Amino acid sequence: MANYELVFDLGSAYVSAGSKKDGFTDKIPSVVAISTDSNQIVGVGVEAIRLGNTVGSGVKLAHPILEGAIIDADGAKAIISSMLNRLVNYKMSAFSRYNVVCAVPCGMISSDKNTIETIFLGLGAKQVNFVETPIADSVHLFNEFRTRQGIVVNIGYDCTDLAIVSSNQIAAGCTLYYSGKTLTEAISERIRAKYMIQLNNEAAEYLKLNCASLYPNDSTVVSVSGTNTQSGITEQINISSKELYDTVVEFVRKYVRIIQSLMDSVRSDLATLVHNDGVMLCGGGSKLAGLDMFLQSELGLPVYVANYPDDVTIKGLLAM
Repeated sequence: MANYELVFDLGSAYVSAGSKKDGFTDKIPSVVAISTDSNQIVGVGVEAIRLGNTVGSGVKLAHPILEGAIIDADGAKAIISSMLNRLVNYKMSAFSRYNVVCAVPCGMISSDKNTIETIFLGLGAKQVNFVETPIADSVHLFNEFRTRQGIVVNIGYDCTDLAIVSSNQIAAGCTLYYSGKTLTEAISERIRAKYMIQLNNEAAEYLKLNCASLYPNDSTVVSVSGTNTQSGITEQINISSKELYDTVVEFVRKYVRIIQSLMDSVRSDLATLVHNDGVMLCGGGSKLAGLDMFLQSELGLPVYVANYPDDVTIKGLLAM
């Protein structure tokens, strides 16, 4: 029998984990620092980022998880091992064992699951089980919004899970590799085309978080710096929400079409129930200003955003 029941959400931006025994949760950036001399991992999470920002540290940063799947087993193992140490290492004896439940995107192929399972088993897990992200999300969202079914949308960093969930099952769903990162890239391209200014990822992400909006009359103005594509000189420009509005609308309308398609694919009685209960949003991308009101207007359905959208999956796993 396992001593600990642990849950994991392996994201491309963050890895979250929790212990069912005490409800403790933790989260670290999904990044490792690799020495350019030895090619060995020398830092994980926040420490990796610190090393990457230190001049002369001789490291490069790598993200071992992409679109919910592990692309670098050694890097992922280092991150997972760090999380295990933070969760239970000081409590575990040499004879302790643990089980893992891991959230994965809809329809993840078996080989990707096998990679995850192999890493956990190699780190001492007794058993590894998988739960599709919309199911984990629904456990928390349905409790928060007091319903039994609905459309669950988790907009992550590099993939989005959308599903109609009822009776703890996915009636219709899909994973899109179209997400927060997609919008960041679209904003960067918009600025480059209009101003001939190339933004780095951090500046484009800052614009997305602080300026992008689905309120057509939003008057927010944000200042960012980028490189002039003709002169190579760094310039500072002021960007308004109105300038980004069309880009953001184009991005979100793809979600509108997918949700409508999911609704059309289920039986009529379930579609009626779901129509009444509506759409529940989570994930970092759900914090886009005005997203709930825009979707509600486009879909004709009630739309809700979780109180703590970044933590929905891990909280759902803990409650299962």
